[in-house]
Amino acid sequence: METKPAQNIQDTFLNTARKDRMNVTIYLLSGVKLTGRIRSFDKYSVILESNNQEQLIFKHAISTVVSVRSAHSSTAPAGAASNDRERVEHVAHKAEV
Repeated sequence: METKPAQNIQDTFLNTARKDRMNVTIYLLSGVKLTGRIRSFDKYSVILESNNQEQLIFKHAISTVVSVRSAHSSTAPAGAASNDRERVEHVAHKAEV
């Protein structure tokens, strides 16, 4: 019997967003909000394209990645949007402290 290696949920999410050319918003730990399309990613970084420019973002600086539609499944769980807002508010508060 052949077994497939388990795929990292982070890689699945980022790869779906990349392949589908979805617009995403990346919130950094500092509270900075970046919007664009994921061009590529690896173990340590993400390349985000916005306004014909590419930005290299180190994953250790990322708090949250939000897609326009769910990259993991076709339906988002109830309350997902409010959870994202709470995380963003938490990050913004953390940056002020």
